[in-house]
Amino acid sequence: MGPVPLDRPDPEIFLVWPDPPEPARIRYLRSISAPQDMGIEKSFFRKAWEFIVGEGDERIWQTYGVQADPEGRLYVADPARSLVHVFDFPGGRYRQIPDGQQDVLAFPIGVALGDGRLFVSDAEKRRVMVFDPASDRVIATVGGAQEMARPTGLVFHRGTGHLYVVDTHAHQILQYRPDGTLVGRIGRRGDGPGEFNYPTNIAVAPDGRLLVSDAMNFRVQILEADGRFVSAFGRHGNALGDLARPKGLAADSDGHIYVVEGLFDVVNIYDQGGRLLLTFGGAGNGPGRFWLASGIFIDASDRIYVADSHNSRVQLFHYLKGPPNDR
Repeated sequence: MGPVPLDRPDPEIFLVWPDPPEPARIRYLRSISAPQDMGIEKSFFRKAWEFIVGEGDERIWQTYGVQADPEGRLYVADPARSLVHVFDFPGGRYRQIPDGQQDVLAFPIGVALGDGRLFVSDAEKRRVMVFDPASDRVIATVGGAQEMARPTGLVFHRGTGHLYVVDTHAHQILQYRPDGTLVGRIGRRGDGPGEFNYPTNIAVAPDGRLLVSDAMNFRVQILEADGRFVSAFGRHGNALGDLARPKGLAADSDGHIYVVEGLFDVVNIYDQGGRLLLTFGGAGNGPGRFWLASGIFIDASDRIYVADSHNSRVQLFHYLKGPPNDR
């Protein structure tokens, strides 16, 4: 038995949103809390390390940042375990970064891939660690206590070739070249256009614009890649579509914006103008339910990965594209 294909839904669970008879737009696929859930084996080096030090623990304890590469490898930041889980679906292997190395990561929050590198933000050490995904070795460090107060979400922008890091406690976004040179700082504390109040996460939309979770302003801001303000949407409240604790965000191939609402344990889907289109999830620990969900990532096949933090898992969903006149 080999690895379970990512597109294969759990045969025992059928969940879609919205409910029938409306056309399904989101389908639940499955959840991942350990490599065994996907029929994945340990890497040779992982087995060797466990032979030396004893049996290891491959379970996810807590999730935050999540991202998949084009080949289908899934990277999951686990701040409770001070590591990043790597589920290598194409190779049928599982490993951890760092594997067997101490004190490399303390509190990893965000993960991003780009320029042949894996970037991991460490909120406690106030820096971004850069790894070679092929060898899992540390190859560089970005930032540091002199530049960052609390780095959290981050994204690599393929259009600009720059790394954008959300500095939550400094209420701004830091923009770096891949070599670690600080290019600029975007924003300051406030509630005006282009200002932030404890921002948390960042993503790149299909049109190259930046999407930012401006958490304590209870909104999402859309910026040009150079930091210029474009628009914002969201408001504080407890009605459907309101944003009380916006966290992770992403965009599908049609440009719809997905926002993890951490307080209400749902994912809200908006159009680019901020109009609510659909909500899926809900509080709980069953399939399709969340407990303090945090990060989200959508790959090129419109598979949706949600970091279900306190349920210690990543849940997979699929955006089902509708006919052009129904979007």
